Amino acid sequence: MIKKIINLFETIFFIDNKNLYNFKEIYLDKTSHYGRELINFQLDKVFISLDYEKNIKNFLKKYKFSYNKSLYKKISFYYKEFWAEFTKDLYRENVIVCGVPLYFANYIKRWFNQTYLLAKDFAKEFDFEFEVLLYKSKYTKTQSRLSKKERLKNLENAFKIRKKYKNNLNWKTIILIDDIISTWTTANEITKVLKQNWAREVIWLFLATGS
Repeated sequence: MIKKIINLFETIFFIDNKNLYNFKEIYLDKTSHYGRELINFQLDKVFISLDYEKNIKNFLKKYKFSYNKSLYKKISFYYKEFWAEFTKDLYRENVIVCGVPLYFANYIKRWFNQTYLLAKDFAKEFDFEFEVLLYKSKYTKTQSRLSKKERLKNLENAFKIRKKYKNNLNWKTIILIDDIISTWTTANEITKVLKQNWAREVIWLFLATGS
């Protein structure tokens, strides 16, 4: 509890954490690799920014679970740098940026959605539109602890399109921002829902890969 209070003060007063961690940049296009990993692969492009080593693990744990949401500025830098240097420009009016929804109970427990902060900052940098396109309709178990068959069942009908966007994504490119990709099934399920509602292309930007 004391640690959480300290981190809360860091958030309020915007204490600079940039010198506490150094991360190894890798900047990889992993689309073809993940395409071989999944049956019925839905993702159009998958990009990874950093090596998933000890520093990034500790940093993400602090960001996500210690009430220190101001740390998103440090993480967001790598998404923006990757996009600016290694990906093509997109016509901004045809792009929507979004994050990965949390189940309501998990949102309350965590106090914020870490991917929404990152997605908003990324969208602002490149003048893209940010929207909350999806919601998570049920609680799911941690994917990494399940078998491949159980993972698919666990996520079945877990993500829904918001009513405003149902069948109404107008053939746009969707950029999804997430932190770690490990089992691939979550990203695949979300992509499937977006394409069912007329997304043209779904691009995922991950900070690191856990596999």
